[in-house]
Order: sequence, then C-alpha cells, then structure tokens
Amino acid sequence: MTTLNRQLFFVRKLMHLLVVFVLFTACSGSSGKTDAQLSNVKYETYHNDRYEFTVEYPDFLIPQGEATNEDGQKFLSKNQDIQLIVYCDYKSNFLEAGDIYMIGEAYEEELKLKEGVTNKKLGDNHYLIQYKVNDILHFDYAMLNGENYFNIQFLYPEKEDVMMKDIIEHVINSFKVEMSFPAFLEGFLNDCYWGKNFNTLLRDKDKTLATYIDPKMDVRRYYAPGTITRLGTRDEDFGFSKEDDFITKSRATSDLIFEYVNDNSSPCELLFSEINSEISIIYYVSIERVPDVVVNTETFETRPVETVYSNAKIMAAYLPNLYGNPVGFYFINTPDGWKLAFIDDTLCGA
Repeated sequence: MTTLNRQLFFVRKLMHLLVVFVLFTACSGSSGKTDAQLSNVKYETYHNDRYEFTVEYPDFLIPQGEATNEDGQKFLSKNQDIQLIVYCDYKSNFLEAGDIYMIGEAYEEELKLKEGVTNKKLGDNHYLIQYKVNDILHFDYAMLNGENYFNIQFLYPEKEDVMMKDIIEHVINSFKVEMSFPAFLEGFLNDCYWGKNFNTLLRDKDKTLATYIDPKMDVRRYYAPGTITRLGTRDEDFGFSKEDDFITKSRATSDLIFEYVNDNSSPCELLFSEINSEISIIYYVSIERVPDVVVNTETFETRPVETVYSNAKIMAAYLPNLYGNPVGFYFINTPDGWKLAFIDDTLCGA
C-alpha cells in the first residue's frame, strides 16, 4: 500500500468514526439531550392558580397547557417519550359516602391497580410507587394536603432510568403548596362576613376587616346609583346611600362548599344554595382584571382600573346578598398575602 493510499484509508476510517459518533450523540437520550447535558439541565417553574401549588420542571419538557378544569398540566419531551404530569385530585371512596381516603388507604388502592411494581414507599403524608409496563417506567408520587392529593407522575423509557433519577428527585423537592385561596377565604368569611353586616364593617373602619386590607391600596366599592357604575373610595363613603342595608347580618349554614368556577359561568347563573338545604356554596375564580369604570357618561367610554400591584394575581369570590344576588369580592395577592381590594355591588342588578 502506497503512502497516498494509507492516507486515504485513514481519512475514510476517521470519517466513518466521526459519522458514528454524531449518530450516537444525536440518538442518546430520548429527550434530545445527552446525559452530560441532562446532568446540567435547567428548570422552569409552573404555578397552578386554582390549587396554589408550584413545581419546577426540566427545561427539555414542553408545557402542553392546563387541563380544562385547571387542575394541572402535562409536559412532554420533544419526541414525546418522556412525560411529566402534575395535578391535584380527590381520592375518595365513592362506595361509602365519598369520604376522602387517608394516605394509607389511597396507597393501598393505587397498588391494587399497578402491575410490575419495582419500588414502593409509604410516608406520613405521601407515597411513591414505581412500576414497569413493557420498557416504560412509571413513577407515581402523591402527597396529601388537607383534603387534596397533589400528584407528580413521570413516564420514560427504561434506558433513561439513570439520568432521570436526579431529575425526579429535583422535581419532587421543588414542589410547594401555598395556603389555598379557599382556606384564606374561609378565614375571611369567619372574621368579616358570617353573623355580621359587611357594609357596617366597611363604613365603620372595623379593626378586624382592616387586617384584610392593604394600607397602600385600601379598598374601593363598585356601586350604581343609576344605570352607570361608579367606583367609590373611602373618602366618598364608598358611595353608600341611606337606602343601603346596614342591618341585615349574613347567616352561616351548617355546611360550606367552595366551588371553583371553571366553565366561564356568569355570576348571575350561580346557585348559592339548594332549596331547604343547610349547605352554602361559595364560588371563586381567577380573573385577569377587575371591571372597568365609565369615564364619560355621554359616550359611555370606559377605562381600566389601576392598582398598586399591577401584575399581581386577582381572585374573585361571589357571595349572596339579602336578595340572593351575588356580590363580588375581589382579592389581590400582595407581598403580604391576599388582600381585599374591591367590593362589587353592581352584579346582576344587585
């Protein structure tokens, strides 16, 4: 073999090895990342407004959008063979009055449905179950908080098991459940609503109510003396008139249900209680902004209402007044937690 032929032989061999290396690199890791890249993966944060939980997910997984009922979200790798699902649900025994399962009961019920279990563990308020179906590994983690079960589920090819261990651990450790809005709202109702006349508390600068109001923002009230909605401030006595009710006290029923509005229902369509029932339903929903106000009574031109916390989350709660019409209570998530910012006495001709 001549010197030139030897050189050509080694060049061809080097090119062949290079092609093999490129193909191997492209195919290693179903997410499209190499093991080295995955060991240094970055994380994004997902926050669920309905159930107030936060979790970090690896940046190679693509959010698929929240479920219709806003209980969580699915995340997929580019070629869809690695999957993460995070969501909240109620694990109940529907055969026995629908009581919520205790953590041990939920764990045992889940085990009955799984085959090929390779790892399992039951803790004080959580459990994990890992099982294998064909060449796909499933990792299910559930944590009980109050009456809610928060779930983290991974599906991935068995060949990715080594590099997925650290990712799963990171995701679970990043999971946080904030104080739920219904829990906050229940405290607000007990302190400032049940057995009280809210208009009186507002007008008389009640000290307990003041703890639910941000001093930088205060509280304002939508009212309609005629056909046009106005926004009254404290200096304007919130637009109250002598015809407003300062006597009637709201009555707490024996049972209370907090219902999230996830079907775009109008407040006017909400049913706050059933006939002859001792169950009250309190509705709440996440909103983008509070209602606009009219700035020109001739053209009915409106403008958005500004707040101190322009990018903060807003939750609306709907409570029935004396006539069964909804009153809107708009809360803003400030640096000091949820604070009452607006009362809306104009809904449905209220």
